[in-house]
Amino acid sequence: MERSDSLSESPRKRNGLLRDQVQLVKRKDTSRYEIVPFPEPLSFEKGFFVMIRAIQLLVQNNEGIIFVGVAGPSGAGKTVFTEKVLNFMPSVAVISMDNYNDASRIVDGNFDDPRLTDYDTLLENIHGLKEGRTVDVPSSRIVIIEGIYALSDKLRPILDLRVSVTGGVHFDLVKRVLRDIQRAGQEPEEIIHQISETVYPMYKAFIEPDLKTAHIRIINKFNPFSGFQNPMYILKSPRSLTPDQIKAALGEDQTESNEETYDIYLLPPGEDPEACQSYLRMRNREGKYNLMFEEWVTDNPFIISPRITFEVSVRLLGGLMALGYTIAAILKRSSRVFSDGKATVKIDWLEQLNRRYIQVQGRDRLYVKFVAEQLGLDGSYIPRTYIEQIQLEKLMNDVMGAINQLSEQISTLNERMDEFTCRVEDLNSKFTLIKSSPSQQNLIPSSDTRNGSAPTNLFVSQLGNGTLIPNSSSSNQLSKESPLMEEITVLSRGQRQVIHQLDNLTNLLHEHLVLTRQGNAMSRNRIQEGINMAICPLIILTIGSVGYFVFKSLNRS
Repeated sequence: MERSDSLSESPRKRNGLLRDQVQLVKRKDTSRYEIVPFPEPLSFEKGFFVMIRAIQLLVQNNEGIIFVGVAGPSGAGKTVFTEKVLNFMPSVAVISMDNYNDASRIVDGNFDDPRLTDYDTLLENIHGLKEGRTVDVPSSRIVIIEGIYALSDKLRPILDLRVSVTGGVHFDLVKRVLRDIQRAGQEPEEIIHQISETVYPMYKAFIEPDLKTAHIRIINKFNPFSGFQNPMYILKSPRSLTPDQIKAALGEDQTESNEETYDIYLLPPGEDPEACQSYLRMRNREGKYNLMFEEWVTDNPFIISPRITFEVSVRLLGGLMALGYTIAAILKRSSRVFSDGKATVKIDWLEQLNRRYIQVQGRDRLYVKFVAEQLGLDGSYIPRTYIEQIQLEKLMNDVMGAINQLSEQISTLNERMDEFTCRVEDLNSKFTLIKSSPSQQNLIPSSDTRNGSAPTNLFVSQLGNGTLIPNSSSSNQLSKESPLMEEITVLSRGQRQVIHQLDNLTNLLHEHLVLTRQGNAMSRNRIQEGINMAICPLIILTIGSVGYFVFKSLNRS
């Protein structure tokens, strides 16, 4: 049954310890209990703990067998999660829905079609368990039904606890590919085509709506790359080396070749392009395409890259785009490659960066470091991948563009301040002339009125009222000073805009220069400090200039 139909209102807001957040509520029109759904998804470990706690409460409050449904897309980790529960509670019985798939119903090799499951037999067995027929009932009274459709509308009415396990499209894709290669011996390209054309559409149409009815939603962030113990170690430097220097460091037993590589970096769905470390890369070299699942970490000065590579066709790119991947960058690289079998040294020319780099890479960390030392690269390493370097330079260009825009606005403000100062000095000179003329102490000639001047006694008498406009010529003076006041208003508005731009720039720097990895922390901090050092004097100079001229004009007045 649907969540809205099966649950009464939550008794109270969740708080406190995780075990205390697991609350029971009575189902409508039945005497059985179920837990109040958790509004937010949980991690793998927290979800496991909450599920164990929920099972304990359900066993205490419900009679008979407790049925638990564990569902999720293919490759999300349902089986691993169920095995973890089984290891903790060995007396639990597990029913795999894969055992109820009817092979005669398979159409076009689609093993994820919901019509494949023989629900009649499955429900007959489940009802037999509930009614106590001659079946080996588990001593714990707990039965877990595990499968991609374990939360379907046909099974929901009998489930006391509903659990969903998902892991994100990218890692689910990697895990599904690795699993099917081991199980069925399928080609990676065939698997990915099947996922993009069949599995993923089936998931969106039939599985995902069922998962929303789960009491406990678990996000399995297991990294499939963590199990690879043979990564590539890379040292990168911007120094220039000649081919003869590289040959001398590698010795006589080495080979030389030239490569031209196009790397298409695909951003996984929902990933932040500025923090992503798990791009999917499609590489074109000599007309052959390879799909590279990789994730890199930095252990300064090394870049460590576990990598899984499959040869595919270019048509696969469309299938990946259908899964939600987007092209983040296309990197063209021309390389001169030297190798002695244990380490490879590359002279890379990157078209986008218009720059040359030296790369030393291999499986043996100590040997890679030894070769780099022989080449004299110590102290010049850059612990960033090429895609990170492109992102960093894009960020620098954005920041410099903002600084240039700010400088232009400050220059415009300074020009207006100069004009404002000239007008204030001109006004002060007129007041001085009026004050020094004894013949104009009591009378206001029309010519002076037209020139915007006024008697000193009238001017002084109005100071207490906070105005610089004489009574007898207030209208004429106001009309003459209106452009000046408008200019002052414009200058004030411009100053506020500059301050607003400074705030925006500060926020931009704060957002973009947040450290995504420890390896590039120092370089990004130096960038931010340099920008702050450049901006602060400009701010102080601008505010000081405004204050100085205003104070000067008021003092003269």
